[in-house]
Amino acid sequence: MHNPLLVKAALVAALFVILLAPLRMIGGLVTERQARQQEVAQEIAASGYGKQVFAGPILSFPYVEEYEESVPEEKGYRTETRVERHRVERTAVFFPASMGLAASGSVETKSRGLFKTRVFNWQAGAHGEFVLDGKFAFARTHEGSRLTVGKPFVSVALADPRGLSATTVFRWNGKPVALGRGTKLEAIDGGVHASVPDFDPAKPVRFEYALDFGLRGSESMAVVPLAGSTTVSLASDWPHPSFGGRYLPLPQTKVGPGGFEASWSVSGFASPAQAQILEAIDSNKGCAAASCAESFQVRFIEPIDIYSLSDRALKYGFLFVGITFGAFFAFEILKRLPIHPAQYALVGLALAIFFLLLIALSEHIAFAAAYAAAAAACIALLGFYLSAVLKSALRGASFAAILGALYAALYGLLISEDNALLLGSLLVFALLAAAMAITRRLDWYALSAAKAGA
Repeated sequence: MHNPLLVKAALVAALFVILLAPLRMIGGLVTERQARQQEVAQEIAASGYGKQVFAGPILSFPYVEEYEESVPEEKGYRTETRVERHRVERTAVFFPASMGLAASGSVETKSRGLFKTRVFNWQAGAHGEFVLDGKFAFARTHEGSRLTVGKPFVSVALADPRGLSATTVFRWNGKPVALGRGTKLEAIDGGVHASVPDFDPAKPVRFEYALDFGLRGSESMAVVPLAGSTTVSLASDWPHPSFGGRYLPLPQTKVGPGGFEASWSVSGFASPAQAQILEAIDSNKGCAAASCAESFQVRFIEPIDIYSLSDRALKYGFLFVGITFGAFFAFEILKRLPIHPAQYALVGLALAIFFLLLIALSEHIAFAAAYAAAAAACIALLGFYLSAVLKSALRGASFAAILGALYAALYGLLISEDNALLLGSLLVFALLAAAMAITRRLDWYALSAAKAGA
């Protein structure tokens, strides 16, 4: 039996599914713009300074082990002995007993076209001491081998050494020591080193060190806790830090409109960083300090990421289209007001255009202003159009008011990230309850029969 109501419902459902395609295309645009934002950050880092990681200091003693080994060799019917000479280069590594790092600086935004990234300039000081208990012995692989010990040196690893200021000063037992490029550790890429006076690691000894430096970078600053006891204090005028990594800052950390003050205290017993660095050195596999060992970090983020918010808004796009189509269908049934599928499609496209306007405007003005402008434009357009479609200015204004309430609810979901799921669930439940309340006395069979007889 031909049922016009079911046919119309099927057409509306098909249009709803078709209109999800433009929403997916806009979602692809958001992903593309996010990728471009990351590319710009990488370009700025390539031409300036990248994300920074501080690891050190590390005290190293290079040495060479030489030994001879007799190896039997078959020659015809007799066995001869051949002497092989071996030469093995090794590095004995010592970590500081303590390290205190204090840094403060400013963060500013650097732009390239429409895209932005954050760059920072730290003024920092690190100090602490190395304590050797005199129980050390150079490792041997062959008994009776000869050891040739080189000059000790101290290394400080940095993710991007270009950011290190020219005024950097390193002091060993209170005396300035010249710094050189590179860590001199083949396994650790990037940093500086300083040769220090000879000493016997097999005797108890204690050394104090201090490093005063300026450091530039972008996006984030991380510290690898290599000492037996590591304390770090970071302060900046950036009001939107994001703390991450293996260890979170201490509870007394302060964050406010004027910036933040954060501190960490990490024991060597709680950090595998020393073992990870030793493994990298022993295996001689080159890596940056950031990837060799675990660290803690602070990232300088924007308070409102327009692309993340736009992506979250798009997730509710189907709800906008579905609610509007449902309201249209209810009007068509209850008021016996025929609405053409083309009119459904135009209204659905207008709803999709809102998200495109939101992305485009938010790249030029504040997100809240962009949201208000895009919502106002779409509400005005749909109110004007629906006044004619629904044969009443009052009905058009009513629909516009409903859409305004939906846009307001969506904005509330976007800015309340922690409660987004709860608020979204309550909104969907409220809309479903309203639809059930409005249609609870509707006789669908009688309505279908009336449409079929019309």
